[in-house]
Amino acid sequence: MNSERTIHPPQPIPYPHNKIIKQLYRFPILLYRLGLGKLIGQYILIISTHGRKTGKVHRTPVEFHRHQGRIFVISGFGDQPDWYRNLQADPHVTLNTDRGIINALARKPQGQHEWNAVLDYLRTSPITNLSQQDLINRLDDPAVLKQIQQWPVITFDPANEEDPPPLTADLVWAWPLFLLTAALNILITWLATRDK
Repeated sequence: MNSERTIHPPQPIPYPHNKIIKQLYRFPILLYRLGLGKLIGQYILIISTHGRKTGKVHRTPVEFHRHQGRIFVISGFGDQPDWYRNLQADPHVTLNTDRGIINALARKPQGQHEWNAVLDYLRTSPITNLSQQDLINRLDDPAVLKQIQQWPVITFDPANEEDPPPLTADLVWAWPLFLLTAALNILITWLATRDK
């Protein structure tokens, strides 16, 4: 295989231009708000950025890789996503993961050690394994690494200030309502079938 072929970041589906599909992509935000971030937070983080035009806080779920305490993110949709454009304008971000809230400054990886972590990310990413198995077999090729270094890859350095504000689990109160509704549905179904 020719390593000079242009290689793009793993993208199992096209960029979502449809509003309904975009809302489905945002489902992990609801899970975090319901207090379930620990269930998905090993693979999906919520990145909070300031809008480059409005300054408003925007939140986006993205797949990430943790390597020796450092977090790496690859934009599978190139430089199209608003979150990526926002952090280029203002690198201050807040990350929600399974380990809690991280205030950070976004930047491109630097040095061979960090780029080796990106390669490790690609080797272990379910998205890469599903969409670009041939890429995994060529990650040791220097020409491939040179192309990957042009991708929208981000890592984060700790920051002291909490800016933008983090996503909070503000819907945890809804769980008793969900459980009560489920219990009532089970009871009604049981009563309805019992009389037959």
